[in-house]
Amino acid sequence: MSVQLESEKGWRKNSTGNIRKCLSLLIFLGGACSSPAALPQTDADLGKKLEFLEARIAELEARLEKTAGGAEDRKPGSEPEKTSASGAVPILKKVTDANPFTDDAGWQNTDSKVHGHGFDSSKFHGGVTLKQDAFFGFQTILDAGYEITDHIDFTFYSWLWTSPNFGRSRVISGPNGTQVDAGGNGLWTEVGMGLNFHFLQRRISINPQVGILNGALLSSQVIGRGIRAAEGVVPSLTINYDDDYFTGQGYIAYYAAIRDERARDFIHNWVNVGVKPALFNLRNIPISSVGVHWEHLRFHVDRIDGNPGTLYNWIGPYVEFALPLHLALRFAAGVDLKGDVADEFYQASIKMHF
Repeated sequence: MSVQLESEKGWRKNSTGNIRKCLSLLIFLGGACSSPAALPQTDADLGKKLEFLEARIAELEARLEKTAGGAEDRKPGSEPEKTSASGAVPILKKVTDANPFTDDAGWQNTDSKVHGHGFDSSKFHGGVTLKQDAFFGFQTILDAGYEITDHIDFTFYSWLWTSPNFGRSRVISGPNGTQVDAGGNGLWTEVGMGLNFHFLQRRISINPQVGILNGALLSSQVIGRGIRAAEGVVPSLTINYDDDYFTGQGYIAYYAAIRDERARDFIHNWVNVGVKPALFNLRNIPISSVGVHWEHLRFHVDRIDGNPGTLYNWIGPYVEFALPLHLALRFAAGVDLKGDVADEFYQASIKMHF
């Protein structure tokens, strides 16, 4: 350590001498060339100017030595505290507990190397999906995850079902007598959370979650008669596989009524398997994958009439396109093997990934 300090002092001494010589020369030449009238000056005038320059150089040397001495006194790794022009109010301090690189929600700037108490946005991932199909109508889904270990993410989601058939019903008078009209309030609203376990560099992920269902579908004999929070619970499991050539997803969820009359339970599940263009060495086409989509919805428990059964059973091809700005467009269509809702089905979704 002493050898290092001696070398640092010697370097500073040499640097100071070099700076002194350069300043002397620059100031002398500047003073000599500042005016054409400077050439015929007497030796006495030049001597006075040299004395003034030497005094200025001595003042600059003293400031440099003071600065060098302060650097030696500081501990290794510490940073000098910068002050304002008055020298009294600090304008930049070393960051300790507080993290200035977070926004109002506590998310930490990914470009910052400072670790505070905020969430690290580089560990966050998710997406927003706008979806529509032949049975459920329009839906909005937000799914997100936050990495808590190398192989486990904390996940959460919100699924907004907007079909008025799942909302509060009302009786109105019409030209053909009394009619039942499904209203737009008390719509199915699902939120949940869980853990995502991923392996093989995220090629395989297993994501169990538990959701809470709110609305007017499961808990009453007459759909929409009552609007209730937490009318049902939704345990679900999603399994994903994705590599350079293949992709697939399996999903199953049980919609169980837990309040009041507990009228009905549902099972919703699907499986899709696809291949990517890289498998066929295709390039310069904006297609993520093509494959087969199968989806099934079952009225599993009917505590009113005791008449459960399959509502739809879809199967058909799908294609997914990759778009700029982290967007993906997916479309599937095919036949309904059950055929009660319709002989055919269609489903489209637009997803923006974060």
